[in-house]
Amino acid sequence: MREEAIVKELLKLKKEENYRTLKLNERKGINFSSNDYLGLNEDKELRVEFFEKFQGVDLLFSSSSSRLLTGSYPIIMNLEKELEIIYNKKALLFNSGYDANTCLIETLFSKNSLIISDRYNHSSIYSGIKASEAKLLRYRHLDYTQLENFLKKYSSEYEDILVVSEAVYSMDGDRADIKKIVELKKKYKFKLLIDEAHSFGVSGYGECYETGVLDAIDYLVIPLGKAGASIGAYVLTDELSKEYLINKGKKFIYTTALPPINVAWNFFILKKMQEFESRRENLVKLSIYTKKLLSEYRIQTISTTNIISVVVGENRKVNIISENLREKGYLVYPIKEPTVPKGTARLRISLTAYHSKEIIYKFVKELKNEIDSIL
Repeated sequence: MREEAIVKELLKLKKEENYRTLKLNERKGINFSSNDYLGLNEDKELRVEFFEKFQGVDLLFSSSSSRLLTGSYPIIMNLEKELEIIYNKKALLFNSGYDANTCLIETLFSKNSLIISDRYNHSSIYSGIKASEAKLLRYRHLDYTQLENFLKKYSSEYEDILVVSEAVYSMDGDRADIKKIVELKKKYKFKLLIDEAHSFGVSGYGECYETGVLDAIDYLVIPLGKAGASIGAYVLTDELSKEYLINKGKKFIYTTALPPINVAWNFFILKKMQEFESRRENLVKLSIYTKKLLSEYRIQTISTTNIISVVVGENRKVNIISENLREKGYLVYPIKEPTVPKGTARLRISLTAYHSKEIIYKFVKELKNEIDSIL
């Protein structure tokens, strides 16, 4: 882009109150914008246990190589083997959820494919679809009647069809009906990709694992930057797809592998996942309590999870509410277009296992005051 076009676009964003800046996070205040849903990243005792477990192991801070050179070191290979035991699928570790989704779709699908995607799917999914040059159909969010109508209409035209859904959607805090999608798969014989970014950890090994539908999932993507308290992403699939991704997936081939210290932490958390049940139970209780409290204060949300979305509407108003709450010691940030549809700017409240009812009560009370003062 020419400089004048860049300046014009930035001025437009400022006018629409949709301009982004980087601000120093000094971690002051109570954080309601963290994706650390189980509180693992905040747990100092857990970190001590990790370092004690790997005491004497030379955990480097860089792999210094791609996976196809010297980046397939022992612990990363052992992690993938452990994943294959748990999920009974072949495993491949990517550096991020964005890379995993994009690489998987752009590598395994082409202009001869049809991809049917929930309209609210993550940007990484749409980046992969665009790069694949596949025909794209987007069904209304969680509207499985429209999904089936698409399948009825196009199943005879395409031999290669992919349906893509997230398990939990972070902008509304609602869940996909994965069992319903699996029922449609049995009927229409498509490939299925499920992204578990916001469900892994919160639902143990993930919604697909816990609901017993793993066998029906062709591509399971598990990003680790949320309840996984880390970085990277697991891709669980069949042997042939794994082999093809290793040979043709550009974002896998031409990327330096994750550092051993991060992979060791991922392995550590995976092995301990079943020990975090009390945290999961507490998070459910806090979620129920918060939604009950919001209802009492007549604050609407359609959330069914620990991610609670409060739609304000205008960018200006949501900016003011967010800033006022931060001044009062509550870190909660606005979500605006293009992340969410125009006119649906919102506060995205992330509950974590280390919050308390007392903290939540005070926060919701302040939230109500701010909403009343601006709307």
